[in-house]
Amino acid sequence: MADDTDKLLERTSRDWQSMIRITHDFFHGWRKTVAETLGEEKAMEMELRFYERIGEGTGRMFADRGGRPEDVEKLVFSLVRASEVMGEKARMAADGKDWLLIHEACPWPDSFRAHGVPHTCQASCDRWFQTTARSVSPKLRVVTESALPAGGATCTRRFVSAA
Repeated sequence: MADDTDKLLERTSRDWQSMIRITHDFFHGWRKTVAETLGEEKAMEMELRFYERIGEGTGRMFADRGGRPEDVEKLVFSLVRASEVMGEKARMAADGKDWLLIHEACPWPDSFRAHGVPHTCQASCDRWFQTTARSVSPKLRVVTESALPAGGATCTRRFVSAA
């Protein structure tokens, strides 16, 4: 019985890793089509709008699952979990009244680089996190302190509440 469970877990993990790669390919196929059809500038504009929509949805999901605007710790925890599900290595840390979302490893910079747009993932993630925070509370803002695609050791974002 344990062997069957181990095999199932191993297969599920392999399948999930494949799904992550498929998702990257799907996104980059969409982006490349926009760039070829409308140009790189329009592709970047649409990419940012895409991540804005994702942030709006993330903010709605947080609220729908009982998240409160003042619970920044819970929001950052939720974003850590979302990041882990997407194959990223992330953690959170308190820094005074602020919360840090720290990505120590992420497949997206390599994915963007492999598809010929090496530095755009930072702008996309910035848009996602900023829109998510704004969707949860207009008093919450996100500041990017370091980024992997810019040569940083981590992608670190500070969640600051003006409340």
